Amino acid sequence: MANRLVASHKFSPSISEIVSEWQQMRREMNRRVYEATPVSMAMSPETKRRVTETMERIREKRPKEYGAMSPHVMDFARQFFPDISEATARRNCLDIMNCMSTRESEIAAGSPYRTYMELNDNGMITLVIRKIA
Repeated sequence: MANRLVASHKFSPSISEIVSEWQQMRREMNRRVYEATPVSMAMSPETKRRVTETMERIREKRPKEYGAMSPHVMDFARQFFPDISEATARRNCLDIMNCMSTRESEIAAGSPYRTYMELNDNGMITLVIRKIA
């Protein structure tokens, strides 16, 4: 602001001139438009391949193939559901792993609550938190 005042006034400015210069600076700051950083529209070959595969799978109404589950996750799921099938466990793998990590942190913190899993008729797992005795 001092540089602006020195450039526009030969002698010392009055208080009203300082205030008007300050107001002008505020107006200029408020007029600035922030622009988003440019986003590249080019896809990497790997991303393009994955998008193409996904679109083909959607057109053919083919479900996603899930990879093999680790035995550790499968053993954890079998603690709750002894007769759970491999396909059902794979379909609910994220919920099972979420329950597993949440339980580990609850036990480590000595929490009075525990996360449990419930399996509905459609084969989908729901996470439930219960207070332990």
